[in-house]
Amino acid sequence: MQSVSTLKILSCLSLSLLLAACGNQQADPNSPEGQRQAAFQQFLQHSEPMGGMLSGRLAFDGDTFAVHAAELAELADAPWGHFPAPDQNNPQPNAALPEVWADADGFAARIDQFQSAVADLSLVTAEGVTSPEQVTPAMQSVQQACKACHDGYRR
Repeated sequence: MQSVSTLKILSCLSLSLLLAACGNQQADPNSPEGQRQAAFQQFLQHSEPMGGMLSGRLAFDGDTFAVHAAELAELADAPWGHFPAPDQNNPQPNAALPEVWADADGFAARIDQFQSAVADLSLVTAEGVTSPEQVTPAMQSVQQACKACHDGYRR
């Protein structure tokens, strides 16, 4: 009976390791995909704490929120130059859908929507943040802009 349990445990462990190995493929950091991933990770380093403050996961701190908003605004242009059209040398095996290139105008409109929302958030926070209510609508616009791009252009 114990050998069956051991066999099940070993099978589950092997399957877990296999799935982890398949799902943990990292892009070359010098590739366009790697550079995009790095830029989007920087976005998350700022947007996640702001979202956490507004959802109650983190204590609200207006000064910290404003710093994150300013940093996000500084980064708002970072990833967009790292979407070269796929070709034989750059097949783009990544999270970007082909619609990024097939619907370049739509993708550009989503980028503009994001950048505008981030700029608005930065303006709202520039003079100081005293309450979550002051920044919630602007942060929701940023989150909606992110979601709109992910819905149409990301796997």
